[in-house]
Amino acid sequence: MTVKIRLIGDFRVLDDAGSDVTPNAARARALLAILARSPDCTRSRRWIEQTLWPDRSPEQASGSLRQVVSQIRKAFGPLAEDHLVSTRAAISLVDCTTDIDVDPRSCLDRLRSGGDLLEDVRLKVPAYKSWHREEKSRILQTLERTAGALTLGAGAPPLMGRPLSIEVKGFGESARETGQFIGDMLSQQMAGLISDFGTFDTLVDRSAEAKAGGLTLAIRALTVGEEVQILAGLTAQDSGKMVWSETARLDARAGDLLGQGDVPSLVYHSAERVLTQILDAREDAGLSLRIDALVNAAIAAMFTYMPGELRRAEALLAEAYALRPLSRIAAWRSLLRQIMLVERTEQNLEELHEEARAFAHAALEGNDGNTLVMSLVAQLLAILENDTVVSAVLARDAVEASRFNAFAHSAAATVALRAGDTAAALAASEHAARLAGRAASAHWFDTIAGLSAISAGDLDQAVRHYERAHARAPHFRAPMRHLLCLYAAQGEAQKSAQMARALKRIEPDFDVLRIREDETYPVFTLRQSNLLPSHEMALDLL
Repeated sequence: MTVKIRLIGDFRVLDDAGSDVTPNAARARALLAILARSPDCTRSRRWIEQTLWPDRSPEQASGSLRQVVSQIRKAFGPLAEDHLVSTRAAISLVDCTTDIDVDPRSCLDRLRSGGDLLEDVRLKVPAYKSWHREEKSRILQTLERTAGALTLGAGAPPLMGRPLSIEVKGFGESARETGQFIGDMLSQQMAGLISDFGTFDTLVDRSAEAKAGGLTLAIRALTVGEEVQILAGLTAQDSGKMVWSETARLDARAGDLLGQGDVPSLVYHSAERVLTQILDAREDAGLSLRIDALVNAAIAAMFTYMPGELRRAEALLAEAYALRPLSRIAAWRSLLRQIMLVERTEQNLEELHEEARAFAHAALEGNDGNTLVMSLVAQLLAILENDTVVSAVLARDAVEASRFNAFAHSAAATVALRAGDTAAALAASEHAARLAGRAASAHWFDTIAGLSAISAGDLDQAVRHYERAHARAPHFRAPMRHLLCLYAAQGEAQKSAQMARALKRIEPDFDVLRIREDETYPVFTLRQSNLLPSHEMALDLL
């Protein structure tokens, strides 16, 4: 006989005859679900107690566990003797199957349509909620592979995006048309970049009608003589609240109208600020809104670089990918694994490498010209695969298609670094850092610019970029590692030692000697540039 367990949706346990033997207590259901998803369907008593009763003393937790086991035995009846094994050390389920094993496609469809893991088991216990979140992420990954859902199925309905109106007005007496033309050019560039970052129904018009629940991106171009002053602002229609505004100036006589001064960064910031307004992931929200909200929350968590937040980012991306396996979500998941590899926050480095590669290829297979996808995949191929052929093509195409996308220029810089073209790498990375100068992810681009500056031999410039990155993302290990070595190379032993101590606090197994002796430690550019601390200096920094 086999016990059949349903995990997706309301939790249920059935015997071979189809009779319901589900225990009533929430923790009894949680325990059975945990056992069903554990290696060999077994967990130690201590692990279970710490997950379901973390706030109780060991004696109290042990007593509570005995009570829950008794509740399961009562619900199971005669089945308990053959299917529930309890020893002094562990508890096991024997001969059980789950809906995930039997019908993975149906489980994946239910998750995509808004279903959840253990919908009727809602414990307000942080340790259990963490297990639930991480287990759901693992289930989604398993189902995606099993059901062959890494690319978008042909039968999926099109996504209806959030309404976005881009309104353009030109001002000025004799040169009104100049301002209007420049505003139109800006609106087209912004619309293209925004559509790469999220799913929107975008209307670009000189007097665009605002739609309920949507956003209005207003562009005002005032022509004064030969100068055009640009004002861009983003307004939420429901509240009427202005959530972002920025200004720029340009010379109407210049050959490259949109490449001047603060104009490129204004375009990039408009896309980022539009995306960050996607904050509603409720069950009753539209599908595209839920997906973009989940992705946006994942990006915010990802760029904290904290281990727990990186895992939360994966759970959010996996949930979004289950709703619809979009190429850009696959690309973000590949970048997340790249970050985990470089930050060394996980133990399974080889598995992360394989997953990064798999998601990168999945992103390309389903891509429809999205420049963000091309950029993220190009960077991954250059860094993890040392592929300077395919990655160069992707980066070049991304820059040509969307020259205001900081990720495209960052990818081009990374490819150039791998190819040994330090001048091109420095120019591209500096441009990316300028584009994203006031963006939430600016530290990412400063880090690539720091690498490029090291390769170009400009250590002072490298220090400036890494110090900015460290100030904006204090848990980002890559800037800290490089600053440690750069300070040492410049004779600033006190600063170097301070950075070593800070790194040790967030990377418990960190050892300065590892930078020198472990060739797998992620300081490739420092190693190539002979900037690693000497053995004696490393000993002094311990």
